Amino acid sequence: MEKNMTTSVFSLNPSAFAKEHLYYVELAGEYFGISDYKIERDYLDSLLLMYIEKGELQVEQGEKVISVGRGECVFLDCRKPHKYSSKESITFKWVHFRGNSVFAYSELLAKEYGEPIVIKDPTLIEQEFKFLMGLLRSESSLEHMLSVSIHRLLAMLSENGSARTKSADLAVASAEAYLRQNFEKQLSITEVASEVGLSVFYFTRQFQKQYGISPYEYLITQRISNAKRLLLNSGMSIRNISAACGYNNPSIFIASFKSRVGMTPTQFRRSINGNIDRE
Repeated sequence: MEKNMTTSVFSLNPSAFAKEHLYYVELAGEYFGISDYKIERDYLDSLLLMYIEKGELQVEQGEKVISVGRGECVFLDCRKPHKYSSKESITFKWVHFRGNSVFAYSELLAKEYGEPIVIKDPTLIEQEFKFLMGLLRSESSLEHMLSVSIHRLLAMLSENGSARTKSADLAVASAEAYLRQNFEKQLSITEVASEVGLSVFYFTRQFQKQYGISPYEYLITQRISNAKRLLLNSGMSIRNISAACGYNNPSIFIASFKSRVGMTPTQFRRSINGNIDRE
């Protein structure tokens, strides 16, 4: 183990048995109050779990950039290009691990959370992480206990992800009802996501997954559907129908209606009412 005032790094040499049959750690560490810190990799054959104790870490993977703050965990598949950095002082623990079937967990977790994976309320995970770091500080070789601890961490992440997905499904269902019941208001997707407690990115992806359509397109669909109802069942003017369906500008309403129905609101009203009159 290498140690100074700001870092403790644990370098392990797993046995052949551990590499073939267990989850194992080759490198881990604790950083205390370091600043101007930056890591950028194209590839590393391991998974990485970090727990932030103080400060904030900027993490980038693919096209996504996330801030990970105090009391939060981030989980990275290092086989994919990634960056993480902090200009201000930061204290965090980290562990790189590998092992039999470990990357299957990475794929499972990516489906639950997206990438990079950030755990916002990691109470149980934090406890297990501290236990793992305690094993790493030990002078004894505890490969089997390390493997069990890593497996528990992965299991907790997976179960936490399943619970999060169920919670998100309920949140998305609430958002769908909110859009359906408030289509006439001036809504933004950011506001709707905030209303149900989800990030815009996660909300949009889960809504698309659940309903097969983006939340914005769903909102427009509700507006056009209700515009059709008013065109057929009322004598309201196009301007008033436009306002009643959430459009401030009648021209935008007419363009939106025509792009989805294939005719203007007036043409739609005449075509339907004309057919009814002839029957």
